[in-house]
Amino acid sequence: MSLLQTSISASVFILAVIFLRSLLIHKLPKITFMFLWGVALVQLLVPVSVQSQFSIFTAVEHLSRMLTVPKLIPTSESSTFINGTTVIMPPITEHVTAPIMPLETASQISSIVWVWLVGFTLCALFFIIPHLRYRKIYKMAVPIRNDFIRKWQHSNLLWRDVQIRQLDHISTPLTYGIFQPVVLLPKNLDYDDNKLLALILTHEFTHIKRFDTLKKWILATSVCVHWFNPFVWVMYILANRDIELFCDETVILKLGENTKPTYARALVRLEEKKIGLSPMISSFSKNSIEERIISIMKTKKITITTVLLAIGLVAGVVIIFATSALDKTDASTGFDEPIAYSEPSLYQGVITTEIVPALSQGATITDLMPHDLSFNKKYDVPKLIDNLMSSKYRAVYMDNEIYLRVMMDNTVQISKDDGAVWKKYDTDEVDAKEFAKWLLINDPNPGYSMKEAQTRLANGAEVKHLVFENVKEMYFIIDRNGVQIELVQPEKISSVLIDGQRMMITSAISAQMLKSFYDLLVSNNILSETHAKQDYSERIKYLEKNLPNYIVTK
Repeated sequence: MSLLQTSISASVFILAVIFLRSLLIHKLPKITFMFLWGVALVQLLVPVSVQSQFSIFTAVEHLSRMLTVPKLIPTSESSTFINGTTVIMPPITEHVTAPIMPLETASQISSIVWVWLVGFTLCALFFIIPHLRYRKIYKMAVPIRNDFIRKWQHSNLLWRDVQIRQLDHISTPLTYGIFQPVVLLPKNLDYDDNKLLALILTHEFTHIKRFDTLKKWILATSVCVHWFNPFVWVMYILANRDIELFCDETVILKLGENTKPTYARALVRLEEKKIGLSPMISSFSKNSIEERIISIMKTKKITITTVLLAIGLVAGVVIIFATSALDKTDASTGFDEPIAYSEPSLYQGVITTEIVPALSQGATITDLMPHDLSFNKKYDVPKLIDNLMSSKYRAVYMDNEIYLRVMMDNTVQISKDDGAVWKKYDTDEVDAKEFAKWLLINDPNPGYSMKEAQTRLANGAEVKHLVFENVKEMYFIIDRNGVQIELVQPEKISSVLIDGQRMMITSAISAQMLKSFYDLLVSNNILSETHAKQDYSERIKYLEKNLPNYIVTK
């Protein structure tokens, strides 16, 4: 998924957590929400998604397929017709004489990436600069000579060496540092009040045990990466509050519920003298003082019932809101009914005399594009195309080497073992205007209307580019109406393609290969088995009768 898609997906989960937090923050153990925020961080920072049939996105995808009517691009008006079918143009030459004109991909950083980098940098500086400034102040702290603090620390040793120091530039206790933590206490603190000191030290040492300062850095990182997403900023604020609430709860449960009034009064007194602090420290008091006091006074002993309720709630929320749509679509119904089947038509463009002579000087003979038999959507495969458009795929392609499918999110997946395992392939982005020029010169005979392709490119279609190991290339023209694939190959190969505009068979093809393609459509739930057999049978009959040279026995 792209960064934007990841951010949107995580936002759904964050909204769910915010809603549950508003209802149950004082009723469930605070670790419940710490775990949920942790799942949100994984969603935002780890590019891995877990699929589930119970995901809300699976339900949305299913509902979308039920309600969405595919928008189709009309067939080019320039085609002529005889007896209701497209005229079969004269066969094109075996090879097109034209130079290979390399198309420069968009290797330069796009303006969107520049905007993101600027936002990321400014956001990072927002966190780093105050932290560095306060670190200079913190270094001015001096060791504390207090018998109670020394004895308390000796009886509460951690595996990390913790320093407890005093600083007169602060008015509230705080902790900073991850691997060499330091607890800073204000100079004006009442060092004769041993109960208050015990509460403060227990609170700060709880932060240290749980690496809460590291958690704050991770939260800040998620904000920097997704600085454009307001829900991530809300998550940052609430998660920081919950770190403090979780710490408060632990202190109360450890020292006893009878300490709640003392603890709450300490928070109020320290809040009155609070100053601005770096967001990268764990402080004893926060702006959410009212929420903390309410939470402290409502803290109760954790029971098995609340634990089970929290586990069930976390499991349900994660499964529903933190998982992605299941990579499986139910087979569409209604395909078993007989359909009206019109005679397939052959579309071929025209090589203009204005282009070819200009390109022939110094050119080498090269097959840039396949010479294809293209079944037009409007006249012979409307049901097949509609089934594709209502599925989770935008295009499916197969040749002797690979199976390829383009997902609804425009990611490209390829299988080299007959569909057993699919792997996502990264594509390069190509400038649509440059590609339009390149297409006009290098491929005057596409398997669809050149006018139609140029119109799509002019109206904002995206162009993706994929290079294979054997020098074969593919260009994907993508817009809201679907995807069209341009195949560039050093020599002709047999292949079958169905995309949002046509079904295309390149070069000679065996009946077995065509059958394998229909099996691929069935395995991806684009066609039912009955409909696939019917469509395959009709296709073979037409090819054998009208274009016997397209069918080979091997």
